Amino acid sequence: MDSQAALKLVSTVRHEWMNRLQMISLYAALEPDKLEELYDRYRQHADEESALVRLNVPATSVVVIQANWEGRLTYTVSTDRVSFDDARVADKLVRLLSGTDGPIHVTFTDGLTVRVFGNVPEGVFTPEEVYEQTVECSTFRLKEGK
Repeated sequence: MDSQAALKLVSTVRHEWMNRLQMISLYAALEPDKLEELYDRYRQHADEESALVRLNVPATSVVVIQANWEGRLTYTVSTDRVSFDDARVADKLVRLLSGTDGPIHVTFTDGLTVRVFGNVPEGVFTPEEVYEQTVECSTFRLKEGK
């Protein structure tokens, strides 16, 4: 990651934490009974990020975390170990994010499942990686070691 990309990520995360602090302040003032629910939601998000980082796929993790903070992608970690080409997967996700405006959900299991609700740019995924396609959604499966 170059300095400019690192700075963009730090800026995004700082902005989102400021938003969260503002939400905590508002809940404390206006709806203190819902403050614990807000805390639990933020704690779950931090736990999800921690699980993602522990997978030891740094390039993919940076792309996923930044896109998640920007509200462009959601993800689930359902494993404690993955084995795929980190740089290749990160590149695919960057190209996907730059070419679609629909919701994206990524699931980390024994590999990686990417579900896209919207247009998928040509050349991001191979025909072998297509798992399922419907009118509203395309699902791609990246298997371990590939």
